[in-house]
Amino acid sequence: MIVGCGFTLRGDSSIDASLQPIYVVNDRATQELSLSLKRQFAINDVALSKSRKNAKLIVVVKLLDEDKRSVSLDNEARDAEYALFESASIELRKPDGSTLRGPHTLQQRRLTVNDPDNPIGEETEAIIVRAEMREQLSIRLARQVELWSHQLQEPH
Repeated sequence: MIVGCGFTLRGDSSIDASLQPIYVVNDRATQELSLSLKRQFAINDVALSKSRKNAKLIVVVKLLDEDKRSVSLDNEARDAEYALFESASIELRKPDGSTLRGPHTLQQRRLTVNDPDNPIGEETEAIIVRAEMREQLSIRLARQVELWSHQLQEPH
């Protein structure tokens, strides 16, 4: 019953050892998200390669967009609530660079209540919320790689 709900134990990697180590490719804008993704792989005992030439799989991750939108206004026409959005794409490649799976886009959204009388607090809260969003996004990206790795292992 636990398996049916999607629960998995931390530290229990289900990426086959024959597909490891994995090399994560990112650009400068994606550095924070990439570090989170690498942390998720480390938590799940997935071997990472420091060089592309030693890897058995290449994971290309890109932060596509981060946005902030007003959701509602207070009685003085200031933001009462706003939504934060982040989206990233992930792609799985062979060591030679040819695409195995993807690109696949994932999005994380979070609604926050604003205190218009405390603009410094709003900025600080936005930084904290974005860090949490990237951590959640990295978990979802790691799960996507795990799903693809299972598909690669299935007989055709």
